[in-house]
Amino acid sequence: MSLTGLPFLLVVLVLTVAALVWGAVRLPARRRTVATVVTRLLTQLGVSALVLLSVAVVMNNQNGWYASWGDLFGTGGTSTVRQSSGGTSAEAALQDTPKGPGLGSPVPVASLPPLPSPGQRVQTFTFTGSRSGLSGRVMVSLPVGYEDPANARKTYPVIMAFHGYPGAPDVWMQGVNLVPSLDSLAGQHKISDVVVVAPQLEFPAGADTECVNGGTGQPQVETWLADDVPQHLATLLRVSRDRTGWAALGFSSGGWCAAMTSMLHPDVFGAGVILGGYFAPIFGNSYVPFHPSDPAAKRYQLVSLATTAPPPVALWLQTSKADSLSYSSSAEMLKAAHAPLSIQSQVDISAGHRISVWADAVPTALTWLGSTVNGFKPTA
Repeated sequence: MSLTGLPFLLVVLVLTVAALVWGAVRLPARRRTVATVVTRLLTQLGVSALVLLSVAVVMNNQNGWYASWGDLFGTGGTSTVRQSSGGTSAEAALQDTPKGPGLGSPVPVASLPPLPSPGQRVQTFTFTGSRSGLSGRVMVSLPVGYEDPANARKTYPVIMAFHGYPGAPDVWMQGVNLVPSLDSLAGQHKISDVVVVAPQLEFPAGADTECVNGGTGQPQVETWLADDVPQHLATLLRVSRDRTGWAALGFSSGGWCAAMTSMLHPDVFGAGVILGGYFAPIFGNSYVPFHPSDPAAKRYQLVSLATTAPPPVALWLQTSKADSLSYSSSAEMLKAAHAPLSIQSQVDISAGHRISVWADAVPTALTWLGSTVNGFKPTA
């Protein structure tokens, strides 16, 4: 019987209800002896376990964390079923010059302000975007040696990292294997030293904005992410101004955000890494910023964009045939892509929709970034 789907869920629910009914009907009639006390205790523990199991099965069906019994117990593996590409080569995509202002001319290093937390790798900035009007928090992880006087004139490429929902920028500093993988790969000269930027995505806190610009009176999150955050941080840190030195990366809904910002703003982002993401926004009931037929909604249909006006961006995506949230639109994107868009993909066999899967894929994605995108290639 499959781990996901209705049959297993019904079996668990029936067992839970049966245990509850048996405990309610049978146990009160028994005399209080050692045996009945032990029976009551075991029954209560069993019912509690079944209730928790029922909740876990329902949540797993909704979120697709584990796709099969083998995925759950680690016996099924997440072996890659194929590595395929779509569109043109990454090199060709990055040689193109997209329309747009980009990040402009570099700010003189001498005019940059001091770091808010000198001597620390993790810095936190809070500011109001000049274009979006949003006030938010941005966490930054600096590479080893950023404050070394010997590197005082060195500029660094940037990975802007988007978390899933619910979540917070802190996840990139505490898990998901991003910063440790960057340190390790930089030490092996497989990627340059990189500044990691993790911006706030939820406005207000707890809202699943899907990183889009809403209508009048609603948060302009795309503008905050693609314009305000890069422009502002470029006046605070020694970072590249070239689009080949900027990449968007995210998992789950953050993968959608990474795809959206890189494909709609190729003048800023030359590359995107999408882990278990998708290619059109998926809004919850609590926040619907525009009607599906509105022009704003059509703007965010990235498969259609790849078909009609593909941007010159290099993408790397991970998905799984067992990932119901990610696989369908990812497969459509691979079919739709054509020059000057470039896509490299890793499609796993039975991986679920969860952080441990994406953390395992991070080193492969970063190695691709360091070997393919000029701004991230290690220097001798």
